[in-house]
Amino acid sequence: MKKFISIFLIAVLVIGLVACTDDKKPKDDGLGNEPIDNMDGSKDNENGNDKETLSKEVTLYFANKEYIDTGNEDLDKLIPEKRILEYGDIPLEEVIVSELMKNPDNKNLSSAIPGTAKLLSVEVSDGTAFVDFSSDGMSGGSLQEFFTINQIVASLLELEDIDQVQFLLDGEKAESLMGHFTVDEPLKEIME
Repeated sequence: MKKFISIFLIAVLVIGLVACTDDKKPKDDGLGNEPIDNMDGSKDNENGNDKETLSKEVTLYFANKEYIDTGNEDLDKLIPEKRILEYGDIPLEEVIVSELMKNPDNKNLSSAIPGTAKLLSVEVSDGTAFVDFSSDGMSGGSLQEFFTINQIVASLLELEDIDQVQFLLDGEKAESLMGHFTVDEPLKEIME
């Protein structure tokens, strides 16, 4: 009889522990929707971050160093470079501009965006990418401004949901980024 009571108590204990265990896997809602972990609808990824990390192949445009060095008008001014970028917490458009601010691995290409430039944000609304820089550190010559604008415009216009690019300084429309080219209206193509 003691054996039976012991086995019974152990079985009750095991069942109780199993029933009380918090299953960390998201539950299927039975409607075919993806399971969610968080109240805002985002899924936790394997790294424990709140947002899922996505990746996309994009085309980034950089300044052709040979053109900059020689001024030879027969050369392409911008050269495309394919990259796979990861994004998630930061919008893809902002990651693209951040990547353009770095010098590429290809020694024949260069980023003309000033090293002192501070990107505040890139937001998209109704097909317009609003690229907001701090006015501090946004200085350079006309060639540098030409390439800064064109690198960003050409790269962002490669995205399906971007039809035009509006530059901002400190959250406001500005007449120019560095004093040489007008950017007070959205740009729908690169400058020639």
